[in-house]
Amino acid sequence: MNKIRTALAAVAASGVLVLTACGSGAGSDAAAPDGNLEKTKITVGVLPLADYGAVYWADQKGLFEKEGLDVTLEPIQGGPIGIQKVASGELDYAIANTISASISQAQGAPVTDVAFTASLGEGSGAIFVKPDSPIQTIDDLNGKTVGTNTTRNIGDVTFANLAKSEGKDVSPNWVEVPFPEMVSGVQAGSIDAGYTPEPFWSAAQQAGMRRVVDLTSGPNAGLAASIFVAGNSFVDQNPDTTAAFTRAIYEAGGQMAADEQAVRNWIPSVAKVPENVAQTMVMPTYSSGMDVAALEKVSNMLKDQGLVPGEFDISAHVYQLPKD
Repeated sequence: MNKIRTALAAVAASGVLVLTACGSGAGSDAAAPDGNLEKTKITVGVLPLADYGAVYWADQKGLFEKEGLDVTLEPIQGGPIGIQKVASGELDYAIANTISASISQAQGAPVTDVAFTASLGEGSGAIFVKPDSPIQTIDDLNGKTVGTNTTRNIGDVTFANLAKSEGKDVSPNWVEVPFPEMVSGVQAGSIDAGYTPEPFWSAAQQAGMRRVVDLTSGPNAGLAASIFVAGNSFVDQNPDTTAAFTRAIYEAGGQMAADEQAVRNWIPSVAKVPENVAQTMVMPTYSSGMDVAALEKVSNMLKDQGLVPGEFDISAHVYQLPKD
């Protein structure tokens, strides 16, 4: 049985699931794949968001074992931490999002997108307020304090993308607040509004929160969001291990995409998500393969916001499974 480190139990206790030819573009030291795993015991940084459910599915359904991998899932705080840890070699693979990864890569971080796992589901991410808040529209958020898990990330970047598409000049004061504390922060008035993805958005609705902005609408609809990353040197030196890991993730994504009800029934067993939330929460769109064009759409959005330079080429940072 693959291992989930004890720290995951603490995350689960919160009752939520915080659920291109082969080459990394990282350099010229890549080993030639020969079908033999260079490393069988690997550690993957995870965050129990639904978007990264494929790694838990692959773990529980034996898909990693099928590929000859003995996987330890190590909880981390978020994608930016995962990027740092794979770049330094502390983790072999880690969750990340396309926005944080692209910004880091443009700044020189030696990391590769090894698997594309999910796109935003319609209605899966929202900025919410207390039901009696005077904030009614996106315009009312100008100058207000809005919580997001980390800045220069999905929350604030997709907000800017949506506002621009609507011709709005709205600049909230973004502050970093962990997702599990977002509802209590809004309730206490320490922040005026909060951003949450699923399943936290479902939890916020159950707590009586009111949505002001749907960040999955307009130009953000179906945005490629969730990926797994690895250090360039790790990918170069472990081509067969990377191929095995990526195959397992994509097989999991394919199975999950094919049977949404099975996924809804399964989620509570992973992190104690209440069954009623699991049955009604918005699900991401799971992926069974790399989509460079979808990642390019994200990088173009970042270029428009000046977060990456115009010459940034995401395809130089993407791993594709070798063709048989």
